[in-house]
Amino acid sequence: MSYLSHLECASGGARFPADRLQNNCCGGGDILEARYDMERLRREVRREDIARGPSSLWRYAPLLPANHPEDAVTLGEGWTPLLSAPALSRELGLRHLFIKDEGRNPSGTFKDRGASVAMTRLRELGAPTVIHNSSGNAGAAWALYAARAGIACVNLLSEDVLGPSLHQSSLAGARTYVVHAPWQQSGAMVAEAAERHGWFNVGTLREPYRLEGKKTMGYEICEQLGWETPDVVFYPTGGALGAIAIFKAFRELRALGWIGSDSNPRLVVVQYEGCAPIVRAFRDGKDDVETWENLDILPGGLKSPTPPGGRAILGILRETGGAAITVSSKESLDAVQELARLEGVFACPEGAATLAGLKKALDDGLVGRDERIVLLNTGSGLKSIANMGKPVAHVARSAEDIAGPDAMA
Repeated sequence: MSYLSHLECASGGARFPADRLQNNCCGGGDILEARYDMERLRREVRREDIARGPSSLWRYAPLLPANHPEDAVTLGEGWTPLLSAPALSRELGLRHLFIKDEGRNPSGTFKDRGASVAMTRLRELGAPTVIHNSSGNAGAAWALYAARAGIACVNLLSEDVLGPSLHQSSLAGARTYVVHAPWQQSGAMVAEAAERHGWFNVGTLREPYRLEGKKTMGYEICEQLGWETPDVVFYPTGGALGAIAIFKAFRELRALGWIGSDSNPRLVVVQYEGCAPIVRAFRDGKDDVETWENLDILPGGLKSPTPPGGRAILGILRETGGAAITVSSKESLDAVQELARLEGVFACPEGAATLAGLKKALDDGLVGRDERIVLLNTGSGLKSIANMGKPVAHVARSAEDIAGPDAMA
């Protein structure tokens, strides 16, 4: 049974029925969000019921838009670990540092959450072929979950897409294209192709349901902290939908009374110096983002020169008293090694950027060393192995060639 009530433009308030396929037509950068019957949820669902659910994001089925969650399009995504980081905590002088490790998801990134919930709902609504544009990770996830759902998928991937995502998309049977044009044009290409062929456009913020999957990261963080919120969340941000989703989760949990009414963590957005439209707009006091020209970043998930969720994320940053930080590609790659060496977490460069951002935030006095801090690692380093450079390895032809770890320090 679903508690889904309707769809609503987040700031404009226009309402749409939730029983039919609906693309975002709110306009002006507004977000089309799913709304739930919160009064019924408060009466009929308890936190204890959630704890008895499966070890996947579908434990939160009452707070998701599926009519039949028992038939969900799932590969076991979600319920990823919230890891303590004792070695990093000692090195940085922190008391409560955690890493939410989304690299454990089936395709290797948090994008699986949105694909699972969206494909579940779209299949219920009879979606035809879906079409999508992505720098890589989301395209891989949508291809795999479309295959699981039995729905045809067309993927437009960026010219610098990394090999693992390209292979996942094509091997899953998606009709896969690599866009040899400015990436800003890809959204218009998807919209035109969808109109021409009668396909359903599932690009970022073009439909309302991937947001619902991604918000489960916020639910999990709170449940894993004993139904409390952290003080600060560091999030690597491209299109901004993941961070928007997490804070939607916090808002819904407050409405249900499952977390304190004053529980509103600060958000810290981290972007690469070579593509930082959100950071620039935040620092300039703007209400919306402007397109970032001349991209100069690592290939991967932070390639979003015109973030679809830019206006919404700026509002969250200001509402929560948050901050926006840039890091260099080198700082991000150094943090990949540091996370692996100190905590055994093989993070993608985007996720590791949160550690680089945390260091800058500490230097600038933006976070306290006694605060409870969560770093969101959005994916596995295996998805970005081409960015990592040549590994350090030694040649051994006999036992005499083998030295212990101390000799390698």
